[in-house]
Amino acid sequence: MIGRLRGRLLSQDVDRILIETGAGVGYEVIIAPRALVDLPPTGEEATLHIHTQVREDAITLYGFLQPSDRAVFRLVQSVSGIGPKLALAIIGTCEPTALATAIAREDTPALCRIPGLGKKTAARLCLELKDKLDRLLGQEGTPISSLVDLDGSGAAAPAIADASAALEALGYSSREIAKAIKSAAPANDDTVQSLLRRALKSLSPA
Repeated sequence: MIGRLRGRLLSQDVDRILIETGAGVGYEVIIAPRALVDLPPTGEEATLHIHTQVREDAITLYGFLQPSDRAVFRLVQSVSGIGPKLALAIIGTCEPTALATAIAREDTPALCRIPGLGKKTAARLCLELKDKLDRLLGQEGTPISSLVDLDGSGAAAPAIADASAALEALGYSSREIAKAIKSAAPANDDTVQSLLRRALKSLSPA
């Protein structure tokens, strides 16, 4: 099984890339659109965490920039009705922290905005993965659901999800994000900007 690829990025398409390893072999890798944005320019070196799918008629490689994305990609496929294509759409639409927040809140309307994810499958996703996804992401720090309902109403959760996504885009780990959001003490009237400002302040060196 191929678990990781590092090499020169030869080309990019809307849903896949071609990467050449040191052995001079080019691998076609399917990748989520969200990850395409963060790839280096064509011709530069890239590193991908790979999920290898083997079938009778094909061997397909799915690539992810972060191990957490690959782990969630594998986990969501344990839910009935979710195959690789829909799992990739989920990863391509939601970063893991935002997905965990939506699942912990059982926010099926938000989940149904993911292309191809219907109401019944979204409900199964919440039912079957609420604890599993928490444990998966909790390996890096505070379980995400502990940040969702800090005041008993869950009103701050949308700002938490968006601020968490912004912090991940800045390169912070799940552990750093969890601690920063908790330190920022989300309130019901928080906007993404106000919560993010406090979270970044807690991450700044004294």
